[in-house]
Amino acid sequence: MTDPDKHMRAAAFVAIEKISRQWGGQVPWEAIRTGFQVGGEGVLFANKVTGIFKPKQMGAALSIKTTVPRTGRSRWYRDQDLDSNLDHDTGLIRYDLAHGGPNNPTNQALLAAMQRDAPLIYFRGLAPTIYQPIFPVWVKGHKQEEGYVLLATADFEIPEVGSANTVRDSIEASYSLRMTRIRNHQAWFSTRTKAAYQWRCAFSGLPVRELLVGAHIVPDAEGGPPWVQNGICMSALHHVAFDRHLISVDPDFQVHVSPQLHDQEDGDLLVTLKDLDGKSLQLPREQEDWPDREFLEHRFVRFRNSSP
Repeated sequence: MTDPDKHMRAAAFVAIEKISRQWGGQVPWEAIRTGFQVGGEGVLFANKVTGIFKPKQMGAALSIKTTVPRTGRSRWYRDQDLDSNLDHDTGLIRYDLAHGGPNNPTNQALLAAMQRDAPLIYFRGLAPTIYQPIFPVWVKGHKQEEGYVLLATADFEIPEVGSANTVRDSIEASYSLRMTRIRNHQAWFSTRTKAAYQWRCAFSGLPVRELLVGAHIVPDAEGGPPWVQNGICMSALHHVAFDRHLISVDPDFQVHVSPQLHDQEDGDLLVTLKDLDGKSLQLPREQEDWPDREFLEHRFVRFRNSSP
């Protein structure tokens, strides 16, 4: 089924990408509630009260939202637990439907998006009134009796504002090629890891989002779980060095540099890497997101064994 709202979704993606970059991926509700413009008409991204949202101008849902309750308030949906809503059998994200079953209009709007294979924006709660926009996501499974749907994610680069044809072409491409090539749980892992580190490299403090990677400590191929505690946000350069065992982190969060780098002399960039030796890793604000010490020990042993 085609999606008659495709042009409106494209406009929404362009607008939310701009807002997300402005706020470093941690967007306050006040910035989300302003909405976006299509043909001179204001359209809302989301609703403060409901998790599943369909603008009045559209025929199916545009966004879904998970809210982190304020301190002392209880959680009322299972997916409000930041790390427990990943479906480990499929690598997809579980999202609870609204109460009221299939007759609830918001649930119907979400299932209409699934039938159209229409991309959505997922406003993932990081803290009370702070959200991380993840997009596009698709509804790829409906567990009616269990009361939830399964969401698939994909990496997606928004072209420059004003390039409508390119936006449309990118969305269509992401429906097919990218969805088959990108492992959904890894995209989710990478995004959550970078958000935990406030979109800064844990080695250098680099804040350039386009150059950051959510890297595994214990590699996926070795059974490393897609948990934030098994990840470190780092720049692409540090990621290569980490993967090649040229730098590492011990269980006390101290950075170590391989003798292979110390023995070389070749400019300021190499000096910057060598100067990391003995420094402390820049940890996430929330202690529950800190790297797991056993995972670090596992990786650090490999670093030691690989040193000449």
